[in-house]
Amino acid sequence: MAGDDDLSRRSFLGATSAALLAAASGCGADDEPARDDGRYAPVPVEPGRAAVGVVGAPDPTDVDHAVRRAIALAGGLGAIGPGQTVFIKPNAVHGVTTGLPGIVTSHAVLAAVIRAVRSRRPAHIVVGDRSWRQSDSVSVFQLSGLEETALDAGADEVYPAPRPSEDPSAWLLVQPPEWEETWSAEGGVLVMKRIVEADHFIDLPVCKNHRWAAFSLAMKNLIGAIGDDSRDPLHFNEGDPDRLSRDIAILNGAFTPTLCILDALTAMVSGGPEGVLADRVVTNPGLLAASRDRVALDAFGAAVLRRELKSAAVPTPDPMFDILNDTPSWLLPQITHAISLGLGISGAELVELRFEGVPGAEALETLFRAT
Repeated sequence: MAGDDDLSRRSFLGATSAALLAAASGCGADDEPARDDGRYAPVPVEPGRAAVGVVGAPDPTDVDHAVRRAIALAGGLGAIGPGQTVFIKPNAVHGVTTGLPGIVTSHAVLAAVIRAVRSRRPAHIVVGDRSWRQSDSVSVFQLSGLEETALDAGADEVYPAPRPSEDPSAWLLVQPPEWEETWSAEGGVLVMKRIVEADHFIDLPVCKNHRWAAFSLAMKNLIGAIGDDSRDPLHFNEGDPDRLSRDIAILNGAFTPTLCILDALTAMVSGGPEGVLADRVVTNPGLLAASRDRVALDAFGAAVLRRELKSAAVPTPDPMFDILNDTPSWLLPQITHAISLGLGISGAELVELRFEGVPGAEALETLFRAT
């Protein structure tokens, strides 16, 4: 059997096998886009404003519909055209996930997003991530089942990104605004080449708290898009979430997602991001949310976490419990730093929340707009 090092150097393009898998699942490259009755027509978003489409998906069999409706309410995928390349980045932090929902992007949501993207008839869909530094990305995609799910749903390639030390050519050194704050010694931030060279990038995070950064949503998910060497300078253990939040905002300046889709079928409200320690608490919001604006989506995701915290039993709160529970979304450090860097919309008054089938939508809206 090949070792992890050998596997990490394998090509996961597998064009022939991926085509066969896609054909077997009825979503081959030559298929006509799925017909519908207009339910998935994009809802326009006014210039200078943002929209967050939020759809309830309490029934696992309705995930495809919920994902496509959330995308439509957020403005749709009209920017994606035939012949283009789309990179989809789930949260694939580690592979110890059997029976532990909320740690990585759920299989149902990943598959639904791939099928929605395929309806735009791109030439190539890549699903990839670089897992946490203690893990080999190849093993993570295999152990978590994300590789099999992605190929079965019609992805053309699964890309478990190598460590920069294994393949330096897979990474680019870039200098987003204010990079010197943290990466001056490195000369910039190493970013995944496949993402920045794709025509479109879809960010597909889960909804969870983070014991150092308060929350891990669309912006925090992009730590998986930078190389191991660029993660080392991040300020994780300073006891000050503002420093790590600033770093997260800065590195986000290297990426421009076409769309961000939040998997909030489950929510980890304590014990994130790894989700395997005794302080782990998971709830079930049953929501899918999408937006072209990562700041708006993260502010909404933070509101979901705050709502869940108000009713969840948390016997052993992690270090960020009080900050996440007591701070309005738009005052959380990741949000304020992102706004200062111009990464997204500047406030709740410029965001339209478009709910569909969401119990308690009014309470969520109140939490989202609180100051």
